[in-house]
Amino acid sequence: MRRIPPSPRESAATGVKTFAAASIGNLLEIYDFIAYGIFAVPISRTFFATHSEFVSLLLTFITFAVGFVARPLGALVLGLYADRAGRRRALSLTLLLMAAGTLVPAVCPPYAAIGIAAPVIVACGRLLQGFSAGGEIGGAVALLVENAPESRKGFASSFQQMSQGGGAMLAGLVGLMLTHLFTDAQITGGAWRLAFVFGLLIGPVGWYVRRSIPETAAFERASLQRKADLWPQLVLYRWRLLGGIGILVFWTIATYVSNYFTTYAVRELHLSLFDSYLGQLGYGITMVIACPLIGALSDRIGVRKPMLVGALATAVAAYPLFWFLAQHPNRFTLIAVQMVISILLACYAACASNMLASFFPVQFRATGVGFSYATGVTIFGGLTPLLVTSLIAVTGDKLVIGYYLAAAALVSCIPVVLSPRTHTSSQPQAPVALTE
Repeated sequence: MRRIPPSPRESAATGVKTFAAASIGNLLEIYDFIAYGIFAVPISRTFFATHSEFVSLLLTFITFAVGFVARPLGALVLGLYADRAGRRRALSLTLLLMAAGTLVPAVCPPYAAIGIAAPVIVACGRLLQGFSAGGEIGGAVALLVENAPESRKGFASSFQQMSQGGGAMLAGLVGLMLTHLFTDAQITGGAWRLAFVFGLLIGPVGWYVRRSIPETAAFERASLQRKADLWPQLVLYRWRLLGGIGILVFWTIATYVSNYFTTYAVRELHLSLFDSYLGQLGYGITMVIACPLIGALSDRIGVRKPMLVGALATAVAAYPLFWFLAQHPNRFTLIAVQMVISILLACYAACASNMLASFFPVQFRATGVGFSYATGVTIFGGLTPLLVTSLIAVTGDKLVIGYYLAAAALVSCIPVVLSPRTHTSSQPQAPVALTE
C-alpha cells in the first residue's frame, strides 16, 4: 500500500518535535556536566574531603574526567544501536541512562557519612553519565540532518550546539537562583544538590518527546541494506574519524574553558559565586541566539568560512581577553569576555556538527559522529579543568588559560581546511573501497 505523504501541518509538527527531541538530551547532558563544574567547590568538600582544598578540587576534576573515559565506548555501543535499531530507540535509551547518572550526585551520601564509598559512587555515576553522553551526540546529529532538507541542514544541525548553550544558560539560571535563595554556607552544606534534582525533571519530558517522533526516512531506506560489521567500518573511515577528532580540539576545549569560568572566576579572580553564574548565563544566552543564525548563514556560504573565522579570531584574541579580565576582575568584564568567546565558539561549533555528519554515510553516521565527538571530548574536554587548574598552579600565571585556548584554535584549523568537500546527503551511500 502506497504511503500517504504528510500534510504541511503534520510535517511542521514533526519538525518541531524533531528539534525538541534532538535538543533536549544535549541540553540535559551539558546541563549536568556544567552543574558539576560550577558546583565543583562544594562537591569537592562534600565527597572529596582532604586537608588541602587544592587536592580536593583536583580529585573532583579527576572524577569529572573519569566520566569522559566511558564516552568512546558509549559512542560505539549506543551509536551502533542507533545505526542498527534506529535513531528514536537509541536516543530514548540514552536519555534514561543520562537521567540515572544525574541522580547519583543528587542523592549520594557525603564522605563524612560513608567514607571512601562516597567518591567511588560518584565516580560510577560519572562513568554512567559519560557512557550515555557518548551515544547522545551521534544519534542527535543524525536525527537533525536526516530530517532537514538539503538547503537547511546547516540551520538544523546548529540546534545541537544551540541546545548545549541552552544547557549552559539553564545551569547559570539555576546557579543564580540557588545563590539568591541560599547563603554560600548553605550551598556548600548541601543546597547545591538541588541543581541535579532540577536536572532530573528534564528526563521524563525528553523521554516522552523522543518516543513520540517517527524514525527518519533516510534511516528506513538505509536499513534495507546489509549492515557491515563495526571493525571494517572503523578501518574504512579511519581518516575521517581522525579528522573528526581534530575538529573537536578547539570545539571541546573552548566549551569546557567556558564552563571552567565559574571556578576560574572564584579561585583566580576572587569574584563571588553569583558573579560567576552571571557570566555562565551570558555565555548560554549568546550561544542560544548565535548558533541558529550562524547555522542558517552556513547554508548560504558553506561551513568552512564561519569555522575558520571563529577559530582564527580566537587564536588572536584569547590571551588579550584573559589579560583584560585579569586587569579588570568584575562581573561586567567577566560577562563581556564570556560573551565574546561564546560568539567566536558559535561561529565554529554551530557548523561543526554538519561538517562531521557529512563525513559519514547514513549506515555509519551515528557511530562515526558519536565516536569522533566522544574521543575528542574525552582527550581534550575531560582533561581541560584538570589541566588548566594544574597549569595555573605550576606556572603561577592565571593567564596561561589564554595560551591554551589559542593553541587549540590553531590546531583545529588544520582538519577544517583539509576536510573532504562533501555534503550531508540523506541518501544511503554505497560501500566504498577500504583504501580511501
